[in-house]
Amino acid sequence: MSENHSNGPMRWDEHARGGAGGWVRASGDPQGPSGEPAPGADPGRGPASDPGQGPAPDPSRRTFPKKHVLLAVGGGLAFAAVVLVTAHAVRPSPPEAGHSAAPSVSGSPAPAVEGSTASGTAEPSGPSAATAEEQATAVDALLERSESDRQQVIDAVNAVEACASESSVADAGTALDAAAVRREELITGLAELDLGELPSGPPAARSLRTGWQHSADADRAFADWADDARGCSPGSVPRTASYRQGVRSSELATEAKQDFLSLWTPISDRYGLPERDTAQL
Repeated sequence: MSENHSNGPMRWDEHARGGAGGWVRASGDPQGPSGEPAPGADPGRGPASDPGQGPAPDPSRRTFPKKHVLLAVGGGLAFAAVVLVTAHAVRPSPPEAGHSAAPSVSGSPAPAVEGSTASGTAEPSGPSAATAEEQATAVDALLERSESDRQQVIDAVNAVEACASESSVADAGTALDAAAVRREELITGLAELDLGELPSGPPAARSLRTGWQHSADADRAFADWADDARGCSPGSVPRTASYRQGVRSSELATEAKQDFLSLWTPISDRYGLPERDTAQL
């Protein structure tokens, strides 16, 4: 735009036209070239406004260019978009279908499963109880051992009765003492068995234990009789108190074993075990 020298030089004012910018006179003098006020100018209100430029801006009110306003609005929209994207990213996802929500920490704890620890690992349980057949077989094994001792006791008593020699009588006494020890071992083995699955198992075990205890007492009494018989002559062995005690203990052992057999025979028949009598016990 060319300058109008008749009206004075012009300059660009960014505040003109309500902040849109426009050309204005370079001089702030509101008078025209003749020194009179410009047409439309109010002497008390300063320079007149350019009819083609709109009302003059208010110097006390600061305005901003449109490009600054657009930049501010665009920046605010960009910031809002960033906030929305961030909120969506950090929002916890809903539980997947088929998976239940985490249990609440409140409420009663689940009952512990027997044989397990708090970590969920199962602890080994104790050995299972033997079956009735297994318990019967264990008792029969002890009866077999008792039968093998029986013949040794008979042979030792006959050796003392014969008094063939002093050494034979002494050996018989040693054998009888050893037989008493073996009977007590049978009693210990019987006490370690669980016979709860056998019908009449516990009372049968009590009778057998009593019979074996009387047999051990008899073995020791006959061993004492062998000591009494030292220096004897064949056919002239004295029947001392030890001999009589041995006989009495043998009788008590036989009675207890008969009680045992009355309870044991049905058990041995049921599980196909050998049948036995008091002499074998």
